[in-house]
Amino acid sequence: MPAVNDLLIVGVDDDPKSLVLLKRIVESGGYKFQGVSSGKDLLKLLKSEKPRIILLDIMMPDMNGFEVALNVRTHFPNLGCAIIYVTARQSEEDLRGGVAAGGNDFVLKPVNREKLMSRVEKWIGRAHNIKTAV
Repeated sequence: MPAVNDLLIVGVDDDPKSLVLLKRIVESGGYKFQGVSSGKDLLKLLKSEKPRIILLDIMMPDMNGFEVALNVRTHFPNLGCAIIYVTARQSEEDLRGGVAAGGNDFVLKPVNREKLMSRVEKWIGRAHNIKTAV
């Protein structure tokens, strides 16, 4: 399904199957989607693209999702996008760490279309007001 608007949502996950699933869900909601497989690739992409939302896996090699979020908030402080962790991790420590690193929300794996799209819609409406702990 083609995007009905210009809002870009970027997915970051080292699992190609997860990126395919995120792409299907996001595009079914009428949004543009671009997937990257690492935090390093995301940081390169942010030099030329301004996504409204970043869907970010936590458990990735080289740079985990918390490190990626912290890098995004540090190196792109005016980006004004929401970071939503898409993860199987749900401990209190993970939740606190995710917020402290600059994340805004969590969606648990396995990903449910309705839950993910409700979070996406929530943060699209708040994009101009996004504040982080960083």
